[in-house]
Amino acid sequence: MKVLHVITALNYGGAEAMLAKLVGQHGAHSAHPDSIVLSLLPPGRVGQEMAANGICVETLGLTNLRRLPEAMARLTRIVRRYEPDLIQGWMYHGNIAAAWAARSGRRNLPMLWNIRHSLHDIRAEKRTSRLVIRLGALLSRRPKAIIYNAAASVRQHVANGYAPEGAIVIPNGFDPQCFRPDEADGHGRVRLRERFGIEPDPILVAVIARRHPMKDHATAIEAAGRARRMGHDVHLLLAGAGTDVLPTDLQGACEHWLPRNRLSLLGDRPDVAEWLPGCDIVALSSAWGESFPNILGEAMACGVSCIATDVGDSRIIMGEGGVCVPPGDPAAIANAIALLSGMGAQGRRRKGELGRARVIKEFSLAAVAARYAELYETVLRQPPTIANNAGMPRCVG
Repeated sequence: MKVLHVITALNYGGAEAMLAKLVGQHGAHSAHPDSIVLSLLPPGRVGQEMAANGICVETLGLTNLRRLPEAMARLTRIVRRYEPDLIQGWMYHGNIAAAWAARSGRRNLPMLWNIRHSLHDIRAEKRTSRLVIRLGALLSRRPKAIIYNAAASVRQHVANGYAPEGAIVIPNGFDPQCFRPDEADGHGRVRLRERFGIEPDPILVAVIARRHPMKDHATAIEAAGRARRMGHDVHLLLAGAGTDVLPTDLQGACEHWLPRNRLSLLGDRPDVAEWLPGCDIVALSSAWGESFPNILGEAMACGVSCIATDVGDSRIIMGEGGVCVPPGDPAAIANAIALLSGMGAQGRRRKGELGRARVIKEFSLAAVAARYAELYETVLRQPPTIANNAGMPRCVG
């Protein structure tokens, strides 16, 4: 079986990370599908890493709308060159492009979509994103199935006009050998602090998320400051694209709530798995937009206690491995930090063990990759249907 994955971009992000893990897992087993990955935008670091690992990576090089006709022609050529058995879209733009691709080959190809985003309030999205989301709703009966990584995302998209038929939830998957706990002697904790120049005593709270309004870094900064005022020596670490240089409003929040020696700004890091086990707490302060946050599964696999806002499926994902709080409530996050801080290292470790056990049982990468492969086999066994091209746009973006 040959599967063409069509995704918006291949930079660091939750969807990109899951795609990379999935095709890597499939490529390691002869019984699983062969994969070709097509990025609408020029491939970033994730695309380069996949190519270096032997994955076939193509790009449409779509940097602006003026290049759209050229990109669509290239998409047609790529589909006809590889002649895949099935097309899998990823993310809103990638899904629309997958719908085009399914009809651009020499035969009508079965096509699936993959939605990795929650849709609490479509008004919170950018105008261009709203247009693409609504176009997706109009075309949402075309795919054989729509994969969501969270039950909350299914409910929200159906409420916004997406077809309920064919909706299926397949959660994100994690490799518990790649993400694993710190050694019992705590050497990982020591090495992390030495690596980033952090003092040994404070409770290290890590927020690992790209800088974006939906991630609500301001709430996380205030929460860390409030926890400090409650008597807990907290050091806040921010990692993710855009966190190395903060905008004026976040700089001001940091200066107000945190001493300079209790804040680390790391920016985009490809080495998170190396130092994540050394964190005391991982916090996710998102205000909206999450469905299944990868960082929660990664931190739980590392045995790190988590705090997350009640957005998407975060509450269900963590179970007893973390503390769930309302979004946009810095006092609630501060109280959760105080609770975990007060447990001591042994208490946090026991909670982390519950989280790791949950990841191994419910979200192992091997099991998730097998579910994708089984779905692909099921779709390909279905009898072909006559294509209905009515309403299919000639150009999409």
